Amino acid sequence: MGGELNKLASNVAMGRSMGGVHWRSDNTRSLRLGESIAIEILRKRTMEYAERPVSFTFRTFDRQVAYIAQGQVQIS
Repeated sequence: MGGELNKLASNVAMGRSMGGVHWRSDNTRSLRLGESIAIEILRKRTMEYAERPVSFTFRTFDRQVAYIAQGQVQIS
């Protein structure tokens, strides 16, 4: 699922470049910003869910593994 979401985000970013709305450097920064926002949302969710323990694991755009659990984020 992560690969499909990454592909969708990349296609939207590239479409904006082809439309002349943004520069290519804007694409990279917007993908990183979206990733940072998603990490923060998931971090908060690990503290809110009634089921314990809640954790999320995925690969970042840098191909690192992000592990989110109990309000903590580890990227390695």
